[in-house]
Amino acid sequence: MKAFHGNAVAAVDRLRPGAGKTVQAGLDRVFRTMPRIAGTMAGMTDLRIEGIEVIGAGKVVLDAHSKVFFKIKPYLKLSALSVQFIVSVRPVDTARPMRVYIDHGRGYTVAGSYLLQPLEGESRFGIHIPLPQFVHEVRIDFQGAVVGAAELDAFYIQRSDPRALLRNFLDLSEADQRTIITGKVSSVVAAIRSRRTEIEQDVATSIPMAGLSSAVSHGLLWSAIHSAHSDPLYRSFIGRFNHLTEGDRAWMRQRAESFGTKPFFSVVMPVYNPPVDLLIEAVRSLQAQTYPHWELCLADDASPDFAVRNTIVRLAEEDPRIRYVFRETNGHISESSNAAAALAAGDYLVLMDNDDFLPAHALWTAAYYIDQNPGCKLLYSDEDKFNLEGFHADPYFKGDFDRFLMYGHNLFSHLGIYDRALFNEVGGFRKGYEGSQDYDLTLRCMERIDEKQIVHIPHVLYHWRQVLGSTAIGAGQKDYAFEAAKRSINSHFERMAYPLRSVDSGIPGIASVQTLTVENPQTISIVIPTRNGLGVLKPCIESLMRVADPLVQIVIVDNFSDDAETLAYLDELRRDRNRFVVVRSETDFNFSHLCNLGVQRATGEIICLLNNDTEVVTTDLFHRVRAWLSIDDVGMVGARLLFPDGFLQHFGVYLGIGGGDPEIAVHAHFRRPGAEHTQFSKSKILQQFAAVTAACCFMRRTDWDQIGGMDESFAVAYNDVDLCLRVRQQGLKIICDPGITMIHKESITRGADVNPTKVVRLKREAEHMMAKWGAEGLRDPFFSPNFSARSPYFEVGESPRGPVPWKDPEAAPG
Repeated sequence: MKAFHGNAVAAVDRLRPGAGKTVQAGLDRVFRTMPRIAGTMAGMTDLRIEGIEVIGAGKVVLDAHSKVFFKIKPYLKLSALSVQFIVSVRPVDTARPMRVYIDHGRGYTVAGSYLLQPLEGESRFGIHIPLPQFVHEVRIDFQGAVVGAAELDAFYIQRSDPRALLRNFLDLSEADQRTIITGKVSSVVAAIRSRRTEIEQDVATSIPMAGLSSAVSHGLLWSAIHSAHSDPLYRSFIGRFNHLTEGDRAWMRQRAESFGTKPFFSVVMPVYNPPVDLLIEAVRSLQAQTYPHWELCLADDASPDFAVRNTIVRLAEEDPRIRYVFRETNGHISESSNAAAALAAGDYLVLMDNDDFLPAHALWTAAYYIDQNPGCKLLYSDEDKFNLEGFHADPYFKGDFDRFLMYGHNLFSHLGIYDRALFNEVGGFRKGYEGSQDYDLTLRCMERIDEKQIVHIPHVLYHWRQVLGSTAIGAGQKDYAFEAAKRSINSHFERMAYPLRSVDSGIPGIASVQTLTVENPQTISIVIPTRNGLGVLKPCIESLMRVADPLVQIVIVDNFSDDAETLAYLDELRRDRNRFVVVRSETDFNFSHLCNLGVQRATGEIICLLNNDTEVVTTDLFHRVRAWLSIDDVGMVGARLLFPDGFLQHFGVYLGIGGGDPEIAVHAHFRRPGAEHTQFSKSKILQQFAAVTAACCFMRRTDWDQIGGMDESFAVAYNDVDLCLRVRQQGLKIICDPGITMIHKESITRGADVNPTKVVRLKREAEHMMAKWGAEGLRDPFFSPNFSARSPYFEVGESPRGPVPWKDPEAAPG
């Protein structure tokens, strides 16, 4: 156990060696002295901790082996059928979730452990523990979810709220209620059977209920713990907009008559031994479509269950739109998908799994977007999961197509719609890429078309059902699929001759990009505006020198420094003519002017704009930048910037989002924990943005000259956003590379814009920005319209910020 510090040390020192219970009671008091969790630590006794250093004021230091043990207080054990454990801790890496172990008297086992689930509210996690009267002790393993200093806001046990549990249950359909009850009863029975020997042995011991209570708890908890998190706000959102009234259906029939083209869809469904009821539900969801022009092409891949074959035949007899083929031998999903596609006669192929389902307006909405985007070849929609508890959960609200995001995970996925001629042109699905066959297909298709022909439908048109063995439960369910995904990406890199390689990121199901050495590496000039501030400038320069590159020049633009030590340091750098250029400007502060002045003196083929209050973290940043800027349509590369405390300062910029008046731009994931994976790991993986900060960005000198550098009418704010928008006007892409990481102390030299003069200037430049670009110019293509515009933290909005095409815009909400 690590030593305690400060008041905590004194508290422990006062404890004399003695019985373990006395020591644990002392530790309980130590935790209670931490002001942030005083009053929110309750319901537990006999607390003991391992691998945790308490440093006071609600702060602790944790490592990968940190654990907390406790018992449930007797009054809760005797008065509740179920209790809820809740912990609130920041920062936390949600990709490495915390785990709770429950000891029913036989000790701790993996079978008696469960992942803590996220709750409403930032950084809160919990679990319901049934039958607390039979629980001997509970252990919480942090498992590396938090490593280093953390803030502990709450750590307690309370009675489960039966009203909330009942409300959630009653929200389900009658069929889903039956599914949940049947599933839980089956899980309990299966758990009892698997532990029968233990249970029989327990009868003659002092812990007669250990095995039985453990089995019952395991059965009750299994589906809840493995289900995707279901947010009540999202359930309300999807319920309101996916519910179709008779007025909606009439509107859709009328609107479809005006479509310039009425595409015919062939739904491609490979089938292998699914639960028959789920297969029937999938087909019924197609038969419920409001758009009539479709067919279902089924290929059964030699399912061993004859009930599956019989069901397919029966469904086809009932509905002539269902076509099928029975394969004689199992060829896995690529071959069976190709067999299904061979039956297709439609204009577009729609990929659908045999145990998922579509909302009734899915194909109508796809037809609407095809009509709105003539010549489109690929379409994809937002998606969610239908979890093991029977709730809509975990929506993936996506942005416009981003091939760079595809190098981290499959953005396209569901609902994937492919022009049939293009599908045939690329040769359909490739054998050997099973598990990521659609990923590989999308990468090959996108190489042959203009990205403008790829359309994002910003609505949830696909419900991905969580079932055992499915990647809807977790990427780790199918490791072979992830290996196939990396092969698909690397195959794409080879075809495109990109100096890149797909590698593991350390997060299940998420890939990272390794850059390769480019021939004839380009020279780089780093332009650093500064005024005095030796305390930040010198560490910045020293960090750059630690990654010294003979092809890198540093241009320092001194904005009228008058500090003697700073001037002496600049004179010292000026004498190193091979690496440094020092330019002096004696004008009022204008960041755009200083950058333009520095670039005029720069000789590099690549320009880097860098704030003087930054420090390099990654040592291969120049290697990475050269690789990215060797790709023709990459126009700018941004960095991942962390505050000194490890929280995110910048990982891209979202436009038109935030609480400003007008709303111009905010930093994505601002002040989120640096280790945290949020929004499908988009806080940590390569992707495009509409803009990045000029605190650290790279672009080709030729592109800088082409657009004329920075607009000096933006003296302080939004000059980088304006620069990025002009880069994008040239058809170039702006990416943010998590492999380029810097520490950013943010505005230390200039200070914050908080005094009245600076506030007025900021508002004036925001108004200038709006006048120059307009609301449409500041629409962010990568921030979903289903998120609230008030926050960059991916909060579900009250309603979409764009049209809901299947709803009559003149009708009252219903």
